[in-house]
Amino acid sequence: MPKIIFKTEDKEITVEAVVGETLLEAANRSDVPLFGGCGGAGVCGTCHVFIEQEFLKKLNEPALEELDLIEVLPNGNSNSRLACQIVITEDLDGMIVTIP
Repeated sequence: MPKIIFKTEDKEITVEAVVGETLLEAANRSDVPLFGGCGGAGVCGTCHVFIEQEFLKKLNEPALEELDLIEVLPNGNSNSRLACQIVITEDLDGMIVTIP
């Protein structure tokens, strides 16, 4: 099981994720304070996270709709993704995810 490290303003939480689940599902199952207002549909931006640069190329490609939404987020940048759209793979072991 890949280990994902979530960083919040005041703590780090290490989660054992299940291959095939989304990053948002792993966070919610593990009591990480990451909200998904649209239930994982990728239309609200509430599960916006920052991914370490070295892991960006290991993620599934973002859909155009996800990129369009990130573009209008006030703090969206080149390492922004929606946690509900990231599918966990073994390659993501050790990934650090920052919750803005």
